[in-house]
Amino acid sequence: MESARASAARQDVAGRIAGPFIESNRPRSVFAPWWMPPLTAIVAGVLAYVTADDTLVRTLIPLAAALFGWLVGVAWLRLRARTVWRLSGAGLQRLRAGKATVTYPFSREHPLLLSAMALEVRAPTDYGSTKVGNLCAMGLEDMTIAMFPFWVTTRRLGAPLRLFDGPGEPEGNAAAREAGFSRREAALLAAVAEGPLPAKAAGPVELSRPEPEVRTRKLVRRLGCCVVGLVGLGVVIVPSDDSIEGRVALIASLAMAVLVWAGGSFYRVLRTPPAHWTVSPQGVTVRDPWFGSTELPASAIAGIVPTELTRETGDGKLSVSLILQFYGHDLALIGTAYSGDVPPDELIAVLRSRGYRVIQDQQHSNAYDVDPGFLPHQLLPEARFTLGVDHVGWEGEHGAIRIPRAEIGGLELHTRSGHPWLRLRGTQGAELLHAPLGALRIARSELRDQARALGYPVSDPERDAYESAAFAGLSAPSPASAPPAYTQAPPPQAGPPTTAAPASAAAVTVGMPGATRKWYYITGVLAGVIVMGILAFKLRHLFDNGLSWTAWGVPAGAVAGALGALVYDRRRPALVLDGRGIRMAADGGQGKAEWEHARPSIGGVGIDDHDDSVETLLVWSPTGQVIRKESLNVPDPEELRVACERSGLPWGRPDLGAWGPPPEL
Repeated sequence: MESARASAARQDVAGRIAGPFIESNRPRSVFAPWWMPPLTAIVAGVLAYVTADDTLVRTLIPLAAALFGWLVGVAWLRLRARTVWRLSGAGLQRLRAGKATVTYPFSREHPLLLSAMALEVRAPTDYGSTKVGNLCAMGLEDMTIAMFPFWVTTRRLGAPLRLFDGPGEPEGNAAAREAGFSRREAALLAAVAEGPLPAKAAGPVELSRPEPEVRTRKLVRRLGCCVVGLVGLGVVIVPSDDSIEGRVALIASLAMAVLVWAGGSFYRVLRTPPAHWTVSPQGVTVRDPWFGSTELPASAIAGIVPTELTRETGDGKLSVSLILQFYGHDLALIGTAYSGDVPPDELIAVLRSRGYRVIQDQQHSNAYDVDPGFLPHQLLPEARFTLGVDHVGWEGEHGAIRIPRAEIGGLELHTRSGHPWLRLRGTQGAELLHAPLGALRIARSELRDQARALGYPVSDPERDAYESAAFAGLSAPSPASAPPAYTQAPPPQAGPPTTAAPASAAAVTVGMPGATRKWYYITGVLAGVIVMGILAFKLRHLFDNGLSWTAWGVPAGAVAGALGALVYDRRRPALVLDGRGIRMAADGGQGKAEWEHARPSIGGVGIDDHDDSVETLLVWSPTGQVIRKESLNVPDPEELRVACERSGLPWGRPDLGAWGPPPEL
């Protein structure tokens, strides 16, 4: 039997359905809605305020009520009868508890009708048509069946789906959608005819957003809230000789609300991990919070159809993610996965580089973070970036835009997603322009040579790192005398090879910047003062020497917090770069390595802030794929660049498919 389920690759083992079919997505099996932590926190806070004066009862009853609420939600999710929509040769059926409650038959002469924009499904009747329900383009709400798989399945059943323009919809929208669906279907048929692609000799790539470091930070925040709630409860539980009952009840209520809210949020983060993709030539494994786990071998995947999902974030920005539908060689939908916060074009580039057919309506640039914003060439489309003796600007046939040389502080060249970019800074350090050289219509070498000839301050650390590595390769020992474990691997594609630095080169250690380290001392001192101050205030009646809580609590807490921060700072990891590669080691680079990459597997090292404006340490492979992303321990960019030059490691992202000098355009 052929299966086309939207959530996982499954077959109808009972043989109840003949031919292809598709079912709506399974709901999430984890009960962790966003509204559960605040709701249970309010209930727990109210119970803590109105229950008996006994501290044990006041603590246990709210916690038990909050736990009972979560258990009821889990039981309701597991025991309730599930409603499923199924499209098969028997028609469009609505099933409840495995039994068909409503069936809408259709045929080639009387196909199903679908509104192109409102996604309203109508079934044929003797007197016309009747509304069945609404589809969702992503298969996440309403009938929970995606539009394109619904259309493809009706074609496989021999009853084409008829798209129409509903009331108030623009004319021709249905024809445009049907033409796009026909192109996708034709691409899938071509993929089926070609058969499985030969496996490529490439390793697996893991993609996850947010990274484990970001998720750890979220867990630490919620754990801190739990600690605050526990401290508040400790204030109430520890006996005090001059406590006021009303104030104690209010503190207990607030502390219980904070504790339950933080605990529920902590549980949600643990039970709803971010999307994690593992892509290799042998198969694709996905774990995402929407569709669960999907594991498919490469031989079963004929094509992958991505659909964009655009939503507005809390800060007003638009976030673009993907719903990827995996189709088998019989045009059956064998799996659906959500990209999460993984950049869409980066995920598509990884899938294609590992031999998978990604079917898109339009091709996208590999530069997933190209966002030039306003550029002068938008006003002068035919203009070209030029450098003069007394100005830089954009010269064209219909005009020119010029910036006086006195206002220019420097020109910086770097690579983003395999494309060279120019950052133009003013004399005060402000950014005047940040744009790709392809939009400015000038090559990297030409711009660098002209700027240096005219005396402009220009920096191109990636080219300098490449030349430094090439020079180090000239003085490297021959392959016969070099250690076999660190011999240079040949470049994967054509291009000037970059020879690794000798393995005997001195290691360069790059620590964390002092601007981030000081916050650990400040946080440690404040936390120690608060905790020790509260304990000293509550236990002051145990001391008969007359010392107040401020006399010993504040200094002791400050010293304890500073010592804890010092211990953490001494054990904080650092980057170690040498001829063998790069690694992150504990105890300031002297301890055990947390992760490491050998020199032949490194195509570039750099720091980027395109992802939510958070500085991130990136390590790329020679083909331009991200093999390491570190957002928790990020060194200073300038120190890391100098260390790369000294150790012979390439600085910046390499050009996709080439291991050589930085890209020109």
